[in-house]
Order: sequence, then C-alpha cells, then structure tokens
Amino acid sequence: RNFGTNDQQLGQTVKIAMTFAPPDRKDPLQFFLNGELVRVYDPDPRQMLIEFLRDSKGLTGTKRSCLQGGCGACVVAIQEYDVATRRWVYRSINSCLKPLVACHGVSVTTVEGVGSERKCVHQVQKRIAENHGMQCGFCTPGMVMNTYALLRAGGKPTAEESMKNYDGNICRCTGYRNLVQASESFASDASNEAVALAEKCGHHDANLCDKLSGPEYPKMDMLRQSVSFKTEGFAWYAPMSLEETLEIKKSKPRAMYILGDTAKGIRQAAYEVANGRANDVISLRNVSELNILEKNGTGLTFGGALTIQHLIDALQAYQQEHPNSQWPEAVADGLKNVAQHHIRSEAGWAGNLLITIQRGFPSDLFPCLLAADAEVSYVTTSARDEKRISLVDFKPGAVPFNALLTKLHIPNLAGAFYKYYRVGQRKWLSHCFAGAGFRVVLDGSKTITDARVALGYWASTPMRSSKAEQVLLGSSLDTETLQKAISAVHADLEFAEERMFQTVDNPTGKDSYRRNLPDSYLFKFFQEAQNHFGVKSWAAEELGNLPVKPLKAGDLKFQEAPGLDNKPQLSSMGLTTGAVRYTDDQPVPSLFGYPVLSEVATGKLENLDVTEALKVEGVVDVVTAADIPGANCAGFAAGEEPVFVEIGGAIITSGQQLALVVATSYRAAKRGAAAVKISGANEGAIITIDQAIEAGSYLEEAHFRNTIDKGDLEEGFKSSDMVWEGTTYVIGQHAFPMEKQAALAVPEEKKGMTIWNSTQGHDFCRAKLAGVLDVPGSYVVVKQTRAGGAFGHKNSRQVPVAAMAAVAAHKLEKAVRVAYESTLEQWAVGGRHSFKTKYKVGVTKDGKIQSCEIESWCNGGCTHDFTGFLNLEMGEAIPSVYWWPNMKVNVHAMKTNLPTNTAVRSFGSPQGYFICEAIIEDIAGRLGKAVEEIREVNMCTRENAVTPWGQPMEYYNVDMLWKKLKQDAKFQEREEACKAFNEKHRWRKRGISAVPLAYGHCYAYAAGTGALVNIFGSDGSVTVHHGGCEIGQGIHTKVAQVVAISLGCPLELIRVADTNSEVVPNARFTGGSITTEVVCEAARQACKQLLETLRPHREFLAKRDGKEPSWTELVAAANTVLGHQEKLSATGIFSPAGNQYTTDVEGNKLGEFHGDYFTYGAGISEVELDVLTGEIRPLRSDILYDVGQSINPGIDLGQLEGAFVFGIGYYLYEEPLRDNRGTERSQGVWAYKPPMAPEVPIEFHVELLRDNPFPKGVLGSKAIGEPPFMLAYSVLGAAKKAIASVRRENGLSEHFQMPMPCTVDAIQKACGVEASHFKC
Repeated sequence: RNFGTNDQQLGQTVKIAMTFAPPDRKDPLQFFLNGELVRVYDPDPRQMLIEFLRDSKGLTGTKRSCLQGGCGACVVAIQEYDVATRRWVYRSINSCLKPLVACHGVSVTTVEGVGSERKCVHQVQKRIAENHGMQCGFCTPGMVMNTYALLRAGGKPTAEESMKNYDGNICRCTGYRNLVQASESFASDASNEAVALAEKCGHHDANLCDKLSGPEYPKMDMLRQSVSFKTEGFAWYAPMSLEETLEIKKSKPRAMYILGDTAKGIRQAAYEVANGRANDVISLRNVSELNILEKNGTGLTFGGALTIQHLIDALQAYQQEHPNSQWPEAVADGLKNVAQHHIRSEAGWAGNLLITIQRGFPSDLFPCLLAADAEVSYVTTSARDEKRISLVDFKPGAVPFNALLTKLHIPNLAGAFYKYYRVGQRKWLSHCFAGAGFRVVLDGSKTITDARVALGYWASTPMRSSKAEQVLLGSSLDTETLQKAISAVHADLEFAEERMFQTVDNPTGKDSYRRNLPDSYLFKFFQEAQNHFGVKSWAAEELGNLPVKPLKAGDLKFQEAPGLDNKPQLSSMGLTTGAVRYTDDQPVPSLFGYPVLSEVATGKLENLDVTEALKVEGVVDVVTAADIPGANCAGFAAGEEPVFVEIGGAIITSGQQLALVVATSYRAAKRGAAAVKISGANEGAIITIDQAIEAGSYLEEAHFRNTIDKGDLEEGFKSSDMVWEGTTYVIGQHAFPMEKQAALAVPEEKKGMTIWNSTQGHDFCRAKLAGVLDVPGSYVVVKQTRAGGAFGHKNSRQVPVAAMAAVAAHKLEKAVRVAYESTLEQWAVGGRHSFKTKYKVGVTKDGKIQSCEIESWCNGGCTHDFTGFLNLEMGEAIPSVYWWPNMKVNVHAMKTNLPTNTAVRSFGSPQGYFICEAIIEDIAGRLGKAVEEIREVNMCTRENAVTPWGQPMEYYNVDMLWKKLKQDAKFQEREEACKAFNEKHRWRKRGISAVPLAYGHCYAYAAGTGALVNIFGSDGSVTVHHGGCEIGQGIHTKVAQVVAISLGCPLELIRVADTNSEVVPNARFTGGSITTEVVCEAARQACKQLLETLRPHREFLAKRDGKEPSWTELVAAANTVLGHQEKLSATGIFSPAGNQYTTDVEGNKLGEFHGDYFTYGAGISEVELDVLTGEIRPLRSDILYDVGQSINPGIDLGQLEGAFVFGIGYYLYEEPLRDNRGTERSQGVWAYKPPMAPEVPIEFHVELLRDNPFPKGVLGSKAIGEPPFMLAYSVLGAAKKAIASVRRENGLSEHFQMPMPCTVDAIQKACGVEASHFKC
C-alpha cells in the first residue's frame, strides 16, 4: 500500500502497452482463483464476485451477510497490477461489492486458498484459532482475510496498523480483543502477550503457506487489454484509453462510469453491478490517462481512476518529503474517515464527489478536500476539451451530467495548518453527522493571512463559509475571533435536516446536535492551531480526537481442573479455514428465494400482481398463501402470524411476508421480488408505546400485573424521608447476528421435508413446519451444523423464513434456500423490547429504599411471541442485588404494528437492570451522594439475600465480589485520579463506575433436552448427538469435554454431530445461557449408563492383566466383530425439577419460583469523554464473575467479554429507528451501529472466582453467556460521572437523568455545553 517516494515513480504518467479491441469481441473472463487459472466464457457482467465464489465455485468460506460492504464477512484478497504506481499490489476487498468481470487479469484469494487443515494452516488462521478469536465463527474467514491481506501487502505492520486494519470488520460475538491480539502478533512492535502467542503457535513461514494461493501473477500482463462483456440488456466495457472511453460513451450516452462500484452498497444491499440503475457501464480502472499520479513542489495531481487509498498513500509520501509541512498527513487522516480500507482501496475519489452533489451523500472526502482548495478537471465528449473547476464551485448542475472527472488537483498548502473533524454514531464505518475542514496560515505577528472553513453534511451540499473566512482573515487566534466565526457560520450556511434520524419517538432527530457540532469543531481547531503556531499551549490530552489505541491483551485469571481446561473450540481450525458450513453453505443444488414484504404496517392486501416478476430472467415462480398445503401459521399462537398474508387478509406490520419469489439465482430472485406490484388499503398504524396505551392495544396473554407485590407500599412511603416520582425509557436493540435468517428446504419422499435452518429452536421449527406442510411431525427433519450467531431471535423468528422455503420446495419439488441480508433482517425481524417506565420511590436520608412502585409498558410488536416470559423476567430483573422492603411491579404488554419483538441476548434483564440503576442513580443524585454509596447501602447481604417474591438467592456472594473487585481494581485510587484529571482538563473528562450483578436463570427453556452417546467398538471413537444448537457459545466443545471426563476417553476421539431433530427428539430451546448445562448433564447421564455397561469388562481386564485397560482395549473387549456385543449407545436427559414449570405425572408443580439459580458478579469501568462531541472511549474494565467451576475457562472468558461488548452496544451505540409508518430506517449496516474495536475497553481485566464450585451445577459450573451483558452498564455509569463533572463546571446540577438512547448526541446534550463557554 505504501508508494515509493522517487519522482520517477510518482511523477510521470504511466504508459501501458495496450491492445484495442472492438466492443463486440468475445473475450473470456480470466483470473486466478486460489492459484488456479479461471476462464469464464460469456460471463454475466451484472454478477458480483461473491455470487460467483459461493454459487458457482462452492467457496462458501466467503460469507453473504450485509451485502453493503459494511461487515467484512465477505472479504477476500486480490492481487492486481496498479497502473498508477506500476507495480503489483495486494489488498483486501469486499467481494459483495466487487463486480465479477472487474476481476479480469487479477489474482483472487479466498480463505480456502490461504490454508486448510488437510494441506497447510496459515499462521493467521492458527493464531486466531488458538487465541479463542471466534465464537460463532461466521465472521472469522473475513477476519482471516483481513489480516492475511495486510501481511501480504506490507510485511510487518505496527501494532497500531494491526488495530486500525479492523475498521471494516464487525464481530458480534468476541469483543475483538483476541482477534486484534492475533493480528498484533505479526507486528514489528508487538506486545509481550502478542509475542507469546506467536511463540506458542510457531514461526510464520510466509513462503510455505502463501504458496497455497498460487503464483503471484503468471502471464497476467497478457490480459491487459480493452475488453467488454455482454448479456441481454446489459454490457460492461473496460477500455484502456480515454479516447476509447469517450467513444463508448458517445455510442452509449446513458452508460454509467464506474471504478469500484461501491456506491451501490449505500443504504441498500448490493446484488448486481450498479444495482440495476444502468444498462451499460464503463469501467475506468485501466484507462491510462486516468491513472496518473503526479507530484511536485506545487502540489499533487491524481487521475480520475485513482482510489481514495491512492490519495491517502500519496499524501503520506508527500508528507515524508516535506517534513516541515503539517497539512499532507492531516488531509490523509481526514480521508481515512471514508468508509473502511476494503472500500477505500476500490472506491474512487471522483465517484465520491459526484454522488455527494448528485445524491446528497454524506461525504467526508468532499469537505476534507474543499478545505484544501482542491480542484477537479473534467471532460464530456472530447479529451481535448478538458475543463477545470474548483470544488467550491462544484455544486449540483455545475458540470454536465455526462461529465467524466479526469483529474484532482491538491495544491501545496505550504505553511498552512489544516484539520478535518467529524463525528459518527461510532468511530469507524459510520457516516458523519457533520464534517468540517479548517485551514489557516499565520504571519510572523500571529495574524491570520489565509483561512478556509468548509462544512459537509450540515449544509445541503458541502460548502465553504465565506463569512467565517472573512472573520478569520486579519484576526488573531483568540476567543473573540472564535465567537465571531461561530456566529458567521450559522449566519452564512443554511442548515440541512437529516430525515433518517427523525423517528416517530424523536421527530427532531439529531438535528440539534448536528447544528452545534461546527461550533465544537471550530473550537477544537482553534485549540490545535494555537498549539501548532505557539500562540497558546494546551494539554496534549485536550487536543484533537480521542485516540484509537491498540487493545491490550486481557489480564485473565481463571482456574482449571483436569479435563475442564482452557481449550479452543473443537471447530476452531475449521472456522478459520472456512471449512465449516453454515445453513446457506450446504452443498445442495437449489433454487433461491427472496421474500416480498409489506411496505405498510396496517391495512388489507387486495392484490399481488406477479406478471412483471415472472418476466424477470431466471425467475421460476412466485409462491403465495394459496400454495400452502396446511396451516397458514408461523407464530406461537394459532392464527396470529401467517406464513404469507392471503389476498384480502390483514396486514399487521411493515415487513410482513406476502410472497416468495423463487429463481435460479439470488440476484434474479431479488430483482423479481422488486417487480411484484402490491396493492391494498393502508390504515393508521400504532407504532409507539404511548399510542398503544392511548388506544388500549394490549397483548392480553403477555400481561404480568403484580409481577412483584411485596409488603405495604403506603406504609413504606410514610416511613420515608423523601418520596418522589420519575420516568425513564429503555429502547430496543437488534440481535444483529452475522449470519442472518437462513433456511434450506429439501423435499423428501412421502411429502417429507429436510430443513437446514439457522436456529436456536429446531424442534419448535419442526413442529410448526409439519403443520404448514400438513404432514406428521416425524416427516419433517430440521438440521443445523451451527448458527452464525443467534442471540435469541432465532428461537422463533426463524420459523416464518423456514416456512417460506418449505412451502416453495413443496410446490416446486425442488430444494429452495432463503437467506436474508442485513436490510431484510432488520426490516422484517423484530428485536429487543423497548419499555416506558414510571416509578415512585421512597428513601431515608441515608438513601435506604423504603418503598417502590413501578409501572412499566413494553412494545411487544404485532404478536405475542416470547413477550409474556420476557415481561416476567424483565420485572424480576428490576430488583437486582438490592433489598426492597416494600415493592410492587406491574408490566404491561402493548400490541403495536411493529414486527414482533422477541428474545434478544439476556432476555429482558438489560431493560430491567437499566430501570433499576436509573432509580439508584436518581436517589444518589437527589441526596448528593456517590452512586456507589447508594448501591452499597441497599445491597443485599448473605443474611437477607431473598428476592422480593420470596426466592432465596442461594450461595449469594455479591457483597464479597463487590468489595474484592473494588480493592483489586484500586477503585478508590482511580476515582481520585479521575477527579484530578478532571480538575486539570476542561474539555476531556474521565469517570469510573462500579456496578454489581445478580442474574436469575431458569431451566424451563431447555429442560428435557437430551443427548445420545455412541461408542464405536472398532477404535473406541465416540459420536455425541445432543438437542442443543451450537450458536457460538461452545456447546459442542463443552459437551465433548464432559463426555471425555465422564468416560475417561481421549478428547480427540470424540466428535459432536450436527443438530438433528430426528436423532434427539423433543429438544427445547437453546437460550437463557443454560442449554449447555442441560445437554452436558444429559450427556453425562448417558455416559453413566455406558460406564455401567463397560464396568464388568474393565474389572475383568484389570484382574487378568494386573493393570487398568486402555480405553481402546476396554471398548474392544465390550464390542468386537465376532466377539462380545454390548450395546454401546445410551441416551440421557436432564430435566431439573426446581422451578414452577416442572410437574409430576398429575400436573402438580414441583417448584415454587420461575427461576432455578442465580449467578453473581461485579464490574468496574473507566472512560474518557470528549466534552465537545459527546464521544467516549472505554479505557479499562475490570470484571469479577462467579461462574462456579468453569468447564472451559477460555470459552467462558470469550462469552463474558462478548456479552459485555454487546451490552456496550446496547447502552451507548445501537439505536433502532422507526418512522411514523412503522418502517425501519436503520436497516442494514448503514445506520445501525454495533460496536467495533474502538468501542471496546483498551484494557480488560477479568477474574473468574476461584475455588468456588457451584454445588447444584453441572460439574460445579454456572451459566455465563448472558449475565455479563449488564455489567456493561458500568461503562454508561462511568460516562454519566464524566458528564456530571462537566455539568458542575457549567453551573448545572450534577443530578440529571438520561433515558435511552444514550448515544453521542444525548451525551453531549447532557453536558450542557454552549458555544459561549469556548474560550481560548
């Protein structure tokens, strides 16, 4: 990626020997794929690379997920000749955005070509696997390719480069630390921990493993010629000269110019070249005149075919040549905010500028270059008629619509100080709320002689503020000038609203925040400029943006026991090599289905016109409700949720299934679905909780009035010194697994059906599909290798998707697969419930709670689903670890026209925890006490650890964990350090917060799930079948470990089979964190039976031989051909009888309470806040958690950190957006922002409590998958403390309330900062 620095390499127009080819020449598409030459004759030029890799070549390690270039699951590496720099380069790209025919003449490497277990595992793969760098594993191939391409491109990166290389890859499971550390282990300045990982895994022999991807570029130069590829109604042209380019444009005036074609992923899922917006495209990648890269003392010139990464690299090289300049590196840093590096290496600067003025794209590149006085050149019909225009004049209509941008000119800004600022929902891969570039030049008297103020995505088009620039000219960098400049910006530029964030709950969106961001940016610039020019010194910590630092290796403390040790997942190598197949990866020839969904939330479906859809090339059929052979029901309650809405039927939510278009390709199915015409009457929709309350719209079966009713509320209020009422609000959250909903239906004999399904509830799915297909339940088989993440919503929301595939397969008698991308999933699939809560609380003067009454309403969506159970668990989560003498909780389930909300990780507890801690914080604020003091004074002790509903919290130890963690993490010392920091820093603040945790677990969701253990007499190997689903929690590995311990056999002889509903019947749900325990115990029970069978043989062999037999000898003695024939197969089942749902044969309840046991923990987090923007960076988190005796500490630690980061996302970053029609505006990765690596604590210290086996647990263990989620509240709590410090300085009360969403805009608003506070 790094250019050379000599003039010859950078300063001349590159000349390429070219061969002109007539546009109609039939050239085969040729490229290398994993070392083998591929020739494709008559390729479809609309096809994307990912479709070819997966559906034509069977290379399913490359995953289909967001299809927007925003998650990284599809990343592959390519090697191609860079015309601009005249050398072969290696880089990573998003295959979901890469046109297949754009690969002509390149070498493509997928994860399968990097290494395999059968040939040679690459060190990247091995280190990720050995370091627990995956859980569900769906994102893992993309992570491997991300690091692999970095190593192939640049040799040894730095630790910082390794960290920042993750700017285009999302992991929903791990928390990133282990992934980043694995990458850092290759760095030149790797930490000691990363070096230790490298030494553990072995030497990185690049020559040995990289040769798997084949020769680097054999004879590929021969392919460098003009080519074209055509199909009916579409043509791709790839000329080599500007003259040829313009000739094609003249003959095809509506042809679209493209370079990387990455813009098609903006706000929508990409499925074909240009996403159907053009019939002809002209690829500019190899046009020699557009591949110039010149630099000299007057500045830099870039050709129109250069990428944004070209600009960054050249500017950095220019900086090295001009070490006394500041601006080149600063402009490069600004450009790094564009998307992520996989896209920047493909996307052109020219296309970015054009979509900014033509489509209102929120560009970082435009204002960044605008402040640098950049200019562009363009042509229309003749290369000799080139014109030049400044970016300040580059506005809508400034150039002809058919203009081709040929050059970008950036002048040498000698002597200038330059900075670009922006803020997004998260640090990386997030479009800016407002961007601004500034530049000044000062003379010897410190007077401003030149100035630029450029704003983007704040005004309607990126613009310069001439009035602000006039204020700056001739002035000094002081407070008076700053205030005048701020006023001038607001007077000069018209503010442009942003509709995406204007939701039904928040009609004004984030516009107030966006209006004020330029004020903060100007102040930041004045600070840095003063520091740069020596006008005034500022503390380094106050300058610029919060830095992105490499994640440090966690300080992890845990205890191992024989057999219960820290082992990577058994499938870890299969995951890093792409060998593990998920639902959509199954090698079954099939048709592809794409749903037709309702765009309105209410009304009646009057007609579906499929005429045009059936005309789409590749479309086979459109499946509707009329094709369902059985019950049109895919929900929990009969008749509540149809598979497809019938003609004349009621539409109850946006995103409801109306039909399924079936085609020979995913692309054709999607095009066909877009062609279906829907007609129907639309009625007023109920979207919000308040609307539902006003309309009296309830999910009647999900009400839990009097969830908690303890003591005498009125007496408690009378005995209180203070009584008041409050309100808070908790938002929802998308599950956002990397693998979206997916199903593959394969017809079998006797009208049966095999369903491969990404699921947590395979047996529930089986039973529902049997009803849909009108066949006995045994005729439907549901299978799964593993799910690529699930997080709750695949317990039930997978059924409607699987039902569509099954009905289509039944009708067509062919296999049909349906796999959602992110936009579909977030449109049609509900998530976490939002809650509105009112409370009344009474306390004593020292903060002890005397009485509390809580009334809460949830948005359940359009059907019941899990809302009833969730409301119960939410209500029972509110008390947390505290003693409530008198308490009443009512939870109401409101029915709205949103997609059904459902289970999402931690199932109601995050909402209840937030409500509880909001009340605790309210008490602390009103009494002027530290919130930790209020937590301690109300915290249960071992003596009174009983819930408000009377359930003892057995083995309670939160008070001990709390004290130990505060001591070990040096809470008091660090709290004083935060105070000292805050006293010295006005615009950066730190906060530290400690929170306790008690989390109730209920076995009911998984109880009764069984396991089957089979021993093979031939060699003693073992196969285990169980009724759980591997969703990334490591259930297969833990089961294997338990079986190995129980039987006394080597772990390497044990294989855990795929989930299969016909092998282990009557399985329950995989959820609630407890399914692993259930199936481990079921397997252990089966092993007990087998040991009893083997016992006489063991005794005989020991007596005969005078020693204990080996496992192989023992099994051979028990079952051998022509020998003894013991039954070496046994089934176990675990059905705990401790909760109120278990009964005897007469139906009498065997338990009294909903839950079975509790897990406990405590967390401390420290954050730093940028007061001017509201951004925060978690600096450190410390967790102490009681997991009993961990079955696998490595897996448990991964689950803990993953849950914690999931919680950070919920409390601080993720924000579902619905408009007043109920339509999801935060579809896909464009607006919905799960955490990425910068949102993770830089330091993470975890201790699993030692010498603490749980007497009632499986081998002494406890659950861990969900409870740590709530400990992430410590990050929000720390942010609130930092906010309080700001408020105190601003003369505001430190007591404030901040209902969710607690995003950057809400945080900055809570700080109470005004432009009048800015003094420099």
